[in-house]
Amino acid sequence: MTLINILWNGKILMTISWEKIKKLITILVCIIALIILKPFYILQPGFTAILLRLGNPVNVKREGGLYFKMPLIDSIVQMPNGIIKTSIETDGLSKDLQKVFIAIDINYRYINELELYKATRGQPEEIVIIPFCHESIKAIIATYTAEELIQRRHEAKEKIYNDLKIRLKPHYIDFVEVNFKHADFSELFIKAVEEKQIAQQQSIMARNLTEKIRENAIQTKLRADADAYAQNVMKQSLTKDLVQLKAIEKWNGILPQYVTNSIPFINIKD
Repeated sequence: MTLINILWNGKILMTISWEKIKKLITILVCIIALIILKPFYILQPGFTAILLRLGNPVNVKREGGLYFKMPLIDSIVQMPNGIIKTSIETDGLSKDLQKVFIAIDINYRYINELELYKATRGQPEEIVIIPFCHESIKAIIATYTAEELIQRRHEAKEKIYNDLKIRLKPHYIDFVEVNFKHADFSELFIKAVEEKQIAQQQSIMARNLTEKIRENAIQTKLRADADAYAQNVMKQSLTKDLVQLKAIEKWNGILPQYVTNSIPFINIKD
C-alpha cells in the first residue's frame, strides 16, 4: 500500500494511503456529478411541479418535498397553484369616442396545470390571460360614455369580471376577482368636464337668483292684494247709517230754512 506524505514547510503534516485518496476522489466526483446532473429537485409548498421527459409533460407533483428525476432526460417546470395577482394596463375608446386609460388588478388560479401547460407551453399569461383582458376591457368600456364610465364604474367592473370568468374557464383558469386601479381620461376631456361643472354651478346660481326674484314678486303681490282687500272691506262697511252718522258728526246745529215744494216754508228760530 503506497503512502503519501503531505508536507508543509518541510514538515510532514499527515500520511495518506492511496486507497484513501481514491475514495476521496470518488466522493468528489459524485458530488460534482450531483451538482451538474441534478438528479433530484425540491418542490416548494404552493407550487405544482410538471415533469417533462424529453420536453413532453408526463407527470405532476403538487405536494412539497424532495423528488428524483432522470438526469439529462427529465426537466421540471414549477407553476403556482394558489391565487395569482397580475396588473393589466390598456387603453380604449368610450362610446362617445373619448380615450380612456385603464389599469386593473386581476386575481386568478390555475385549474389544471398539466393541461394548461400543454395548451400554452407554460406561458398562460402571455398567450391567454393578458390578451383576453385587453379585449374584454376595450369591448366593455366602448359601451359606456366617458361620463357614464365615471358614474357607473362598479357596474363596468362587474361586466369585465363576468366576461373574463366565462372566457377563461375553458382554458383551465379560474378567474377570482378584478379591481380597478385607475381610469384616466385625456386632458381635453378633463377640461371639458371642469367647464361643464362651472357652467352647471353658474346655472344653479342664476336659477336660485330667479327663484328669489320670483318669490319677492309673489310676496309683493300678496301684500298688495291684502291691502286692496282690506280697503274693499272698509268700503263695503260704510253703510247708509254710518254715512248719516258721519254727517251728524259734521252738522253745526242749524236747520235748513228752505225745503222742497211738498213742505211749506218754515222758519224756525231758537
